[in-house]
Parts: sequence; C-alpha cells; structure tokens
Amino acid sequence: MEQIDNFPQNEILVTEKQLTVKQGKKMRKNIILSSLILLAFWLRSTTIDSSTKQAIKIDNDQVHTYSERQGRWVILAETSISLSNLIKEYESTEEEIKQFNSIKINEIIPTRKPIFIPFSENYIQTLSNKGLGRDTVLSDYRDFVWPVGTVNAKISSKLGLRRNSMHTGIDIACPHRSPVLAAADGVVTGAAFNGNYGLAVFIQHDINQIQTLYAHNSFLMVKEGERVQKGQIIAFSGSTGHSTGPHLHFEVRYQNIVLNPEHYIQVQPILDPKLAIAKEPNP
Repeated sequence: MEQIDNFPQNEILVTEKQLTVKQGKKMRKNIILSSLILLAFWLRSTTIDSSTKQAIKIDNDQVHTYSERQGRWVILAETSISLSNLIKEYESTEEEIKQFNSIKINEIIPTRKPIFIPFSENYIQTLSNKGLGRDTVLSDYRDFVWPVGTVNAKISSKLGLRRNSMHTGIDIACPHRSPVLAAADGVVTGAAFNGNYGLAVFIQHDINQIQTLYAHNSFLMVKEGERVQKGQIIAFSGSTGHSTGPHLHFEVRYQNIVLNPEHYIQVQPILDPKLAIAKEPNP
C-alpha cells in the first residue's frame, strides 16, 4: 500500500486523522493567515481586471474529455449496452478505442476498468443538438471551478476541527462515480492509492504554487506527470480509504499550508442544468 510519504515532499504531509487538537489549532491559525493573504491577492487582481473571465467547458455525466478528444469513460461490465453497440452509437472503432487506451491490437479490451470511447464529430453534433454537450461557465483564470461534474453535488462537511481532529478540506456529497474535475489547469503530481485518502489525485497548478487534492475516488483517469485542463475529468468519485460513504474530499494548499477551498472555488455549482450559463454551442 502506497503511503503518503511516497509523494514528493512538497505534497500533502498530513492525513485527516493524524492531527491532535493542539496541532489543529495551530494549523487553523496558519489557514487564517494564508487564506487572508491569498484572498487579498485574488480580490485585488480580480478587481483590477474583471475582463479575464473566459468561457470554460466543463465535463459532465454525458461528455468526458481525454487527450483533447470528447468521448466517454465506460466500464463495460457495469453497462447493459454491449461494446459493439457503443461503438456503433458513438461512431468509433475498436482500433481507435485500443489506441486511446494503450491496448495492444491483439489484447482484449478490459470489461472491469474504465475505457475511453471517443465520439465522432457527427455524434458530438447530435449531442449538442439535444442540449447534452458539456456545460459552459464563465471563469476567471485565477478561480477554481467546482470539482464535481454532476448536478446536486453539495458540501456536506467543511474545513475545520471535526471530532477532535482537523478536517483539512471540504467534503462534497455526490453519487457514487460522479465525474471529478480538475479545478484549474495544472500538472498531476500524484495519482495512486494513498492511505486514508484512498485513491487520490494531486495537482500542482500554474498559479501561485497552489496545490489541490481529490480523495476517496473509485477510479483514477489520469497519471502522474499528465497535464490537465480546468474542468477536465480526472477521476470518478467513490468511498476508498477512510470514508463512510461516497463523496469527494477536496483540499487546497499553498506551500503545505491548508487553505479554505470555499475561498477559491466559484460560487455553489450548477444545481440544475437549466441554471448553466450555456451548453456547449454547436460546432
């Protein structure tokens, strides 16, 4: 089992269960100080220039992206639709699927782990015509997007002392195997099983040395060293590690000091598809 100290030293140094109340109080002071400093920078830079918001396409339950292609991650053993029918529906080919998933031509496509099936341009157009494309939201490049790509996901536990230990992030309640999204552009610095965090993804972002952590996933869709884009699916939520039910544990850190994620993610996410700014426009 891979432990937390196997990650680079500038990564997570503590787990949710390893902090005493005294350490928790000290960490809370650090959180407040660091959050105020970074929040001041965020507010100042956003106030100075409000023209930096861009339309960001967000992966959701219907559409995923991988290697700059739209498609969908599928676990064949858990779907009632056969591979041949999926290939026909998505207008893909077995050869293309094997290429995207690094499967040799003479190997069998696995049925119990996610495989990425790319969509044809025609199928993407069909989805768009039905209003089922990726959601599009306006986001400043300094902001983080909501890290769960399904409707009605909401915070169930906040950062702070919890049962005499420090809860170092926020928990987002969501259905099992909801899309987990990269909060901002960055590089994956860890993607593996990690003790109490279970299957976890660590991302180093381009802005201000900020790091994010996505824990308790059921499957990881990225590998260490990969570059990811804001809103791209990186995992499916789950309940691995020290967890009592399906959710995403999400952390934001600056130089190993935990920050309040609610200061950096955009306001409460889309609770209803109708509230989205827009669906992906027709190509």
